[in-house]
Amino acid sequence: MLAAGLDLAVLLAASATALTVIKWAGVAYLLWLGTRMILRAKNSHDAPEAAKRASLITLWLQGFITSASNPKAVVFFAALFPQFISPDLPFWPQFLILSATYTFMDGCFLSIYGLSAHWIAKRLKGPKRIWIDRVGGGFMIGAALLLGLKTVAAPR
Repeated sequence: MLAAGLDLAVLLAASATALTVIKWAGVAYLLWLGTRMILRAKNSHDAPEAAKRASLITLWLQGFITSASNPKAVVFFAALFPQFISPDLPFWPQFLILSATYTFMDGCFLSIYGLSAHWIAKRLKGPKRIWIDRVGGGFMIGAALLLGLKTVAAPR
């Protein structure tokens, strides 16, 4: 949101190189996440008691990096926020209210999503959990490949 407020969206729209670098960083991150999920599934099958729970900070950082490395989010906020900002009033108070409102609403939605995922994960144990991690990792790698192909095929 801050990047959109500071006109990073204009930079990304104007600079094909910046957008391409961010896209390839996203591809690499998705590949890393998918590979890690598949390897974790293999290791948890070999030694189920060795599986560790990720800390809340680790989970938050993972979500933040995923979201922050998405250039479409900057473009989304750059397109959304101007519709609700009056040029007759000071910019920053309006921007902060919009950002806080969006963050609260998104936080509520993601909390429900996370609690639902936790509820489901508690019920998937043993071989089911291993296959969920393998399939999920495969989808991450597939998403990385699709993003990479889209980036290569995109007109410059």
